[in-house]
Parts: sequence; C-alpha cells; structure tokens
Amino acid sequence: MPRFHRTAHRVSLTAMFASMSLLFLYLASVLPTMRIAMYFLSSVFVMGLVIEEEPGLAILMFICVSLLSLLLMPNPFASALPYIFFFGHYGIGKYYIQSRVKDKVAAYVLKLIYYNIALALIYLLAQEIFFKPVLDAGIAFWLLIVLAEAAFVLYDFVFDKVTAFYFNNIRRFLMKN
Repeated sequence: MPRFHRTAHRVSLTAMFASMSLLFLYLASVLPTMRIAMYFLSSVFVMGLVIEEEPGLAILMFICVSLLSLLLMPNPFASALPYIFFFGHYGIGKYYIQSRVKDKVAAYVLKLIYYNIALALIYLLAQEIFFKPVLDAGIAFWLLIVLAEAAFVLYDFVFDKVTAFYFNNIRRFLMKN
C-alpha cells in the first residue's frame, strides 16, 4: 500500500524528485571536477520514490528524467548516458533485487552482476566518451575493472547511507498528512 494516497501529493513529490535529479545532472555537465558526485546525487531521488513504495512512479520518473536530460543538457550524451545506463535506474534494480532475494550475499552478487552489465553497456556504447581518456593515460584495462568494482562497492555503501538518511531525517518533512 502506498504511503500517501492523494494524487496531487504523489505527482508533486515525483516532480520535485525529478527536478532535483535534473539539477544534479546539469551540475555534472558543468562541474567536471564534481561529475561523479553529481551523478551519485542525481541517482538518490529515484530511491525516494521506491522507499515510498511507489516503484512504478520511480520507473516513470527515471524515464522522464532520462528523456529530459537528453533534451536539456549542454552535452546531452556525455551528461545523460551515465544516468540512463546506470545511475538513474540503480535504485529501482537494487530495490527489486533486495526485495526478492533474502540471502544478503546472493543479493550483493546480483547487484554486482547488475552493475557489471551496466558498465559493459556503457563501455560498448560510449567507450570514446568515458573510457578513452583513462586508457590513453596509460591505466591498464584490468586495473580499470578492479577500480570500477571498488567504486561500485563504495557507491552501494554510500547509497545505503544516504537512503537511510532520507528515511530517518528528511522523509518526515515531505510526508506530513
């Protein structure tokens, strides 16, 4: 059962989360030194809808933000592709994995597989944009994979902490009856 029943509240919360995601995607495109942090922050708003037991709205928000980012961002492919291929839908995928797989180790392995599939898609479809500068710098491909796996472990850990912060500290202000 959804945590809120009024349609206007559902729509306004979804719109607010979508606009915040777009704001952080825009900041990722104009602040190159903060790019990864901005992508991370753009990804946590989808999880807000998942926490409110609205995964359908979370999927709709992901689609809308993805399309709007392709239309509105200064460099749409470089700005939007990381969100589209991983950051935007990770909270949804994480929710479905953790809600269906009760064994924590198996769930974590599935999340790693999910991440690796997304990373492989990014590599295959946008190699020139995201990986060429790193590989041209002389970093071995195997080392890049190890660093990417370590980055995912850190990302997932921080994602859980930010989600808990939202649930324990912010949610009560947004969900007043």
